[in-house]
Amino acid sequence: MYVIKIKHLLYFLVFFSIAVVLVARVHAETFSSGDRQNTLIELYTSEGCSSCPPAEKYLNSFKDNPDLWGTFIPIALHVDYWDYLGWKDRYASPAHTLRQRQYARVNLQDTIYTPGFFVNGDPWRRDFFSSSPAASKEQTGKLSVSLNKNRINATFVPIPGGNQPLTLTVAILGMGLKTSIKAGENSGHTSIHEFVNLKYVTKNSKNYSWSFEFPAFDRMQATKLALVAWVSKAGDPRPIQSVGGYIKR
Repeated sequence: MYVIKIKHLLYFLVFFSIAVVLVARVHAETFSSGDRQNTLIELYTSEGCSSCPPAEKYLNSFKDNPDLWGTFIPIALHVDYWDYLGWKDRYASPAHTLRQRQYARVNLQDTIYTPGFFVNGDPWRRDFFSSSPAASKEQTGKLSVSLNKNRINATFVPIPGGNQPLTLTVAILGMGLKTSIKAGENSGHTSIHEFVNLKYVTKNSKNYSWSFEFPAFDRMQATKLALVAWVSKAGDPRPIQSVGGYIKR
């Protein structure tokens, strides 16, 4: 009798262990690239900029693009240097402004402005908002990023191999955001925002492997969330490889 009970207990423990592993896998969300470089499209924008709504409308259109996440990785970073015009952009961050200034430095630009597009780190002007950037053909390596609850695990396998430190940036994006602007250059306009950076974290690594807890962030009433991540050389904001996708939260 005791032998039978012990066997039943062992069966239960084995079944329970398998169930725990399966549940953990269900909660983990993993995004992986191929060797070919994906196209990270960054828009620097502001609700206080009268020229920005057409640029945001273009970026928003990637929501229905069949190559979203597979080829094109969009992100909107709201800057804070137009807040003085009478409307404070609630999505703006000085970190976004700093990143745009870093781009100006590496691209030898004299000034920063909105709307400002960068495609894989290079300045890009979209004439009359009637064209899209060409997909990159460069072979850079495979990036894999996994989100399990709030835990980020990531690896990058470069082509060719390298030994210089790399920086991983992980961003949480908000979708379906709306703002009724009451003052400033866009007073009376209702802004529709997609792919808005709500929070990003950067971590350095010498062995191209990362593991850390993503900090808490304000969802800002987003209807859906996405994760975007990219790797770059330490001290250089230009992405080497990027990945992204919607997350269940």
